[in-house]
Amino acid sequence: MKIVLFTLFAFNFTVSFSQLGNTMFGLARSTNPAAVYIATMDPVTGVATNISLSSVSSSINLTGAALNPYNNHYCFFGDNGLKSIDLSTGQLTNTATINNPNGTGYFDLFRFNTSDSLMYGLSRRNITNPQTGQVTGSMYLARIDELTGTVTEISPSSIGQGFALSGSAIDPHQMVFYYASGSQLIGIDMYNGSIYSNPTLTFPNGGQNFDNFTYSCADTSLYGLVRTNYYSSVFNPITGVTTQVFDSAAVHLGKVNALTGEVTKISTQSIGVNSFSVNGSSTIDPVNLIYYFISGSSGGGLSIYGVSLTSGLVVSQGTMSNAGAQYFDMMRIQSDCYESRPTRLAPSSNIQETLASTNKVNVFPNPFTDQITISSEAEFQKIELIQANGQVLNSAIVSGKEFTFETSQLINGIYFLQVTNLEGIEIIKIIK
Repeated sequence: MKIVLFTLFAFNFTVSFSQLGNTMFGLARSTNPAAVYIATMDPVTGVATNISLSSVSSSINLTGAALNPYNNHYCFFGDNGLKSIDLSTGQLTNTATINNPNGTGYFDLFRFNTSDSLMYGLSRRNITNPQTGQVTGSMYLARIDELTGTVTEISPSSIGQGFALSGSAIDPHQMVFYYASGSQLIGIDMYNGSIYSNPTLTFPNGGQNFDNFTYSCADTSLYGLVRTNYYSSVFNPITGVTTQVFDSAAVHLGKVNALTGEVTKISTQSIGVNSFSVNGSSTIDPVNLIYYFISGSSGGGLSIYGVSLTSGLVVSQGTMSNAGAQYFDMMRIQSDCYESRPTRLAPSSNIQETLASTNKVNVFPNPFTDQITISSEAEFQKIELIQANGQVLNSAIVSGKEFTFETSQLINGIYFLQVTNLEGIEIIKIIK
């Protein structure tokens, strides 16, 4: 029997960002001596304030970081494993060694997914052919356990061999993990690890690269920096050879259609920087709709730029200052995507969406709190409460035309009711 999805109400699904602070966190880092501190950053002034009283690592891996707003931890790879830092005290609470049951390798581009409270990234390892001895690279979407370092690969087979240092992002609503490889923006289905989308990046109104991209839950879009490089021709009279030498770059704020790969400039004029810190050195303030990134300043040192998501104009520029640190890496704002919930069901659920009800099922209240009531003009047979990943949370064999579920134990988010009555099956979206 074909199952259809009926949405009783048109939801304007928003996140109450005010429930959590809008603080920017990151890693304040020095090279002489080598030290790393968890710190906060005032993006307007550029002042970075250490939370850690002492160094929590001597080095960092720039291929991933995760801020968990629910347990108030910040995770990154340091000199000897995956480190967990308490954001309240700045103290190191745990160090875990990568443990991949499928073989020794790396875990890159990882981020925290607020819709299921797990950390996702790319598990990268080498596979040796036992007959030929040839070594090939392999890569899989995977999860990592903060406490044990255990890596669980989700992709059934390799999805690639490498990635570009242009960022990563998680769409917690569609449950898609994004990264770039060459000119491709690759989306991976977080339910099953398969390729969800794989468009080639195109720049119809100018640009060559799309860097430092990150996802904004404020408007469910991927933002990043559109970069255009310019070169000058230099003639060597001795060799008689003309070479192209980098001259300057134009950088604009832009956004990308993740399904088509089309990149659109938001800034009408270049932001005014030639370079910027890559791979994760960007974050979005969902309250004020500002994209932040780090760049070198004309007077030396680093500057943090704030760019409006709506106008593309620079709204703030602060020169970084910190007692003892020269860099500020892997910045994250804790309120972005806070308490997001999936709106796309797992493919294995085989549910197809429609806009009309055929069985005259009513649900109230919706949104709900401690209980929800389902009524129908036809006799019920069975009612199931389902998560977006397809897991059945509660199931009841029902007679009559009205039934009430107790829902006080459910966390806030989006769920589905599968209602079977004498006329067929309805899937109804509900929200707590």
